Amino acid sequence: MADLADRRVLVVGASSGIGAAIARAGGAAGARLGLVARRRERLEELAGELDGAAVAAGDVTDAAAIGAAVDRIAAELGGIDDVVLAAGVMSLGSVADTDPEVWRGILDANVTGLLTSARAVLPHLGAGSTLVVVSSMSGRRVASAAGGVYAASKHAAHAVAETLRLEVGPRGVRVTTVSPGFVATDLVAGQEGAADFEDRMHDEGLDPADVAAGVVHVLGLPPQVVVVEYAVQSIRQLGYRN
Repeated sequence: MADLADRRVLVVGASSGIGAAIARAGGAAGARLGLVARRRERLEELAGELDGAAVAAGDVTDAAAIGAAVDRIAAELGGIDDVVLAAGVMSLGSVADTDPEVWRGILDANVTGLLTSARAVLPHLGAGSTLVVVSSMSGRRVASAAGGVYAASKHAAHAVAETLRLEVGPRGVRVTTVSPGFVATDLVAGQEGAADFEDRMHDEGLDPADVAAGVVHVLGLPPQVVVVEYAVQSIRQLGYRN
């Protein structure tokens, strides 16, 4: 595992799933952690596992709240070296049968929320910093009609990451898009009609820790190296067997 000793790493969307796994992996690699998400109680529970993690509640869809949360973490840690933007939501459904409010919720969290988070963290990053945008393999192709709106949001996330690369790359900030396939998380837990999809995610998906290991590797690379995109899938999802 990469050595992140004394790196101040902020994880936005750290309360569960991939974000929580990244926080744990970063802590194991020696990073000083800042944790941001909507659910403060989950953050505090996670921080209890991690020595000295700073915690601030903030909803990525609320620009003022996420800005205040990021500034609070920066003040407590004495700055921010690296950032992982891992917040996101997923809902399944065809265009014909889905309430437009569901579309708005997906796009608000996965696109506008990504932009507001990026806008909040950019003033804290400088040469040698890494900004990781957690997107999805759905940002590279549309796998099904039911996942089409989610895929649209992740295509946009890829575009946002590329925009950030063009914007802050010249000042030495590295930007990496992380694109996992199925991951065994509770992203669609409890959604009507999603039980089969959830079962497939858990049967075929990566362990969140596998994605987190890749992110820690990216953060630990020499400053002259940038991983533009880290795309990763489980061999089970691809149909391979051990």
